[in-house]
Amino acid sequence: MYIRVLALAAVSLMVFAAPNRAATCTTDGTSCTNTVSPTDTTAIFDFQQSGNGILIVQFDTVLTTFDLTVALNTTIRPLDPNEFPAGTVCVPYTGPGGNGGHCVQYDFSGSASGPNNVPVKNVDYKGLITLSLSYDSDQLIHIPAFGHAPGDNATAIYTENILTSYSLLGPPVIDPTMGGKVPNLSSVAAFDEPLVGTSTFCTLTLTPTNNPSELKAQVEVTLKLVSGTDCSVTGLRDKTASLSVSTVDSNSHIVFPALKNAEGNKFHWDNKNGLNEYDISLDGLTPSGSPVLYTVTLFSSKIPPQSMTFCVDSASNVTIGSCPP
Repeated sequence: MYIRVLALAAVSLMVFAAPNRAATCTTDGTSCTNTVSPTDTTAIFDFQQSGNGILIVQFDTVLTTFDLTVALNTTIRPLDPNEFPAGTVCVPYTGPGGNGGHCVQYDFSGSASGPNNVPVKNVDYKGLITLSLSYDSDQLIHIPAFGHAPGDNATAIYTENILTSYSLLGPPVIDPTMGGKVPNLSSVAAFDEPLVGTSTFCTLTLTPTNNPSELKAQVEVTLKLVSGTDCSVTGLRDKTASLSVSTVDSNSHIVFPALKNAEGNKFHWDNKNGLNEYDISLDGLTPSGSPVLYTVTLFSSKIPPQSMTFCVDSASNVTIGSCPP
């Protein structure tokens, strides 16, 4: 379920490399094909012109050369009720290009020997496959879910929520963006699960700080939520809360840099102040050149996703909000 895969969120964050070849798409833009090889391990399927988002497929290691095709499908496969709770719905897209408010499923095929001619693990590639899906939607998201339907295209149902990272903001690119990892390729789609309980979101704050023992620059994240509507009362602990840090790469794609945090993805509980806290290490987030804007997105089973931004310069100076002009 959603909470189980959240345990992977902070350790599964990733940065995508740009592919060497552009995708070849059909005239109507409903299908695109990339060639993947040992030297070109990333495939970008850009359906923005028809309002159907961007799907990026990143292999850890590629052993052979093969074609990988993604076809759009507005008929969404059924959900396994043991994995997705009642009330889970697919996310309709509302971006430019005439999508018409449909949900979108991405079906894989190719030139390899696996089911639906997709590549085979340990034959065509090794390791896990990282997926990133960016899309434009006006639907209020409660609990984001990245559905994966392992098996044959004709009979598969959604049995896995592979969500490991999520970004709610990120102009100038389309958003939100969700990331996940799979051992093999089958249909994927964006879903929204209902919230658990009736908690109220009060505040999400970012504060630049230092680790007193190691003097390493950090950004402290604090979350307060309550059981009623009065945010002046003592806050509640949220054991399901997790976060992602994202930025925009040189190709205007949202990416998730790896976080180096000893506490993993878990918020710790400040019982005295009634706050959920998380310390983001700036290790690996300090740029060598111009300042970089990062988005912190919090997601939980109790409240809808929340986001804030911070900027880091080459001296590890942090500005909350936008980067200075």
